[in-house]
Amino acid sequence: MPDFIYAVLGLLLIGLCLYDFVMTTFLPSGQGPVTALVNHLTFQALFLLAGKNGRSHLLEYAGLAIILIILFCWISLLWLGVLLIFVSDTYSVLNGATKLPADVFEKFYYTGFALSTLGVGDFVAGNDGWRVVTSLSAFVGLILTTMSITFLVPVISNAGQKRTLGRQIESLGGTAEQIVINSYNGQDFTDISSQLTSISSMIFTYAQNHLTYPVLHHMHNSKPEENIVLRLAALDEALTIFIFHIPEEKRPAFLDLYMARRALSSYLDTIRYMETAGTAVPPMPELDKISRQTGEGLVSTLENQAHPLYSQLDKRRKLWKANLQRDGWQWDDMHVHSDTKDLDVSFANLKTDYHG
Repeated sequence: MPDFIYAVLGLLLIGLCLYDFVMTTFLPSGQGPVTALVNHLTFQALFLLAGKNGRSHLLEYAGLAIILIILFCWISLLWLGVLLIFVSDTYSVLNGATKLPADVFEKFYYTGFALSTLGVGDFVAGNDGWRVVTSLSAFVGLILTTMSITFLVPVISNAGQKRTLGRQIESLGGTAEQIVINSYNGQDFTDISSQLTSISSMIFTYAQNHLTYPVLHHMHNSKPEENIVLRLAALDEALTIFIFHIPEEKRPAFLDLYMARRALSSYLDTIRYMETAGTAVPPMPELDKISRQTGEGLVSTLENQAHPLYSQLDKRRKLWKANLQRDGWQWDDMHVHSDTKDLDVSFANLKTDYHG
């Protein structure tokens, strides 16, 4: 192969590495082709190994595995690209003691310590031109290393915030129906209003982080009560109940419901690419349970009344279901019994008294 071909291939690999790196770390939305491929293939591999079961602890390592593989790909592309450039000239790298040309393995070694800015000195650049190439390689390696660390810190931080948001929604109730029931104060369902305001802000932030850090899509939590995919779907179903079935004079304020719904829609926009054609429409909520436990009459509960309303939400609800299934869950997995925890048993009687 002609020597200049090595240089061209090297430049292409370096260009691919830097393009993917910039697309992933600098732009507020999007990811490079290498990152996107690693994201998809790594999660799918672990998803299959976990038996497509969202409760598998194996999936909790998906985010870490993706991050490590992405870093490995960036370093490998850059290392191999610079190596090919050095290989294009026999005298690009010399032995520091004998001044003889380095072989391919020695150039591989030289490229590594150039990119890591170690500067060991047992091999040196062949002339001034290759010294400049070495300096540029060290500069690019330093930037990639520094920015990679800068990229990782907020990803880890946002993964923790993601778990916190899931827990906060779960604290409102383990199911959509329970969220509505817990919002009842004996007269109306307005007690949730203050919580919706703070949660809406967190969901807007979370949705934007999903665009900025696509790897967050695969930061999995195997506990249903903490899994953000399940909790967001349950909250959206609760909002549907408030909007469709709670009498207007007893539901939370319109603005609170509107903001929460828009926040959830902003999250759905980040997963709109999912295929939902083969996804069955989820079942309606258990409205009779809300009536029994609160003693309040609901509206539009008959099938001929509810069906036209829910048909407007078919696309939205199927998208939630497809998102659950992609993460290894089924629709029924949204239901967790958060009210039966032994540490919270003292609230059982209080709740009974409160709701009469």
